[in-house]
Amino acid sequence: MDREIGNKAFPIWLLGDSNPERWEKRLTSPFDPRHPIRHNIWTSVLDVIQDKVYRDFRLRMNSSDIYIRNAVDDSNIKPGGNSLMWSTDLGSEISKLRTLMKENQPQFILSFGAFSYEFGRRTLGEEPTRNFDYWGAVELGNEFSKRMGKFNLGRVNLLPLLHRSIAGGYFLSAHRDFCQQEGANYFDYVGEKIAEQLLKHRLELPIWII
Repeated sequence: MDREIGNKAFPIWLLGDSNPERWEKRLTSPFDPRHPIRHNIWTSVLDVIQDKVYRDFRLRMNSSDIYIRNAVDDSNIKPGGNSLMWSTDLGSEISKLRTLMKENQPQFILSFGAFSYEFGRRTLGEEPTRNFDYWGAVELGNEFSKRMGKFNLGRVNLLPLLHRSIAGGYFLSAHRDFCQQEGANYFDYVGEKIAEQLLKHRLELPIWII
């Protein structure tokens, strides 16, 4: 399984969790389109984004160029959910991602789930550090809203999204908790918010199919 896929120079990156241990020898890349979890956590968001940018400005994002990698390739080096101190192996992976960020300066990094979000925070040097169990659906939703309110195209914007919780047995509470509203649709909520930023900066972002 490849470590990464896509174009590092593209302004939008996806940061997943780790390689699926059961399938990594049969899949080709992170977020392999044959794996159903990709469609549970990303395709539904992307569909809302593409719909809005087309309806509003007759645009379509070149999603095939999005740069995609997992926070770590080996799930065995992930820390325990309550662990605040992370291993040197994880420190090395953080350093690799930090170097890639500095070299390429992506404007959007969409992280999926608690671990990848905390991994992204530590890569950016954000304080205080947290154990990744701290980031439940409510906390991730609060962070998404806060970061959208402070969005700045001149820096790396780390935006947390949900991972498996949006497709698991508690999916209805995940919609509610992330969006802070009973009956809310998480996919519509985050897709429209992301699309609004893309459209706001549409003349500055080289992301469109021409």
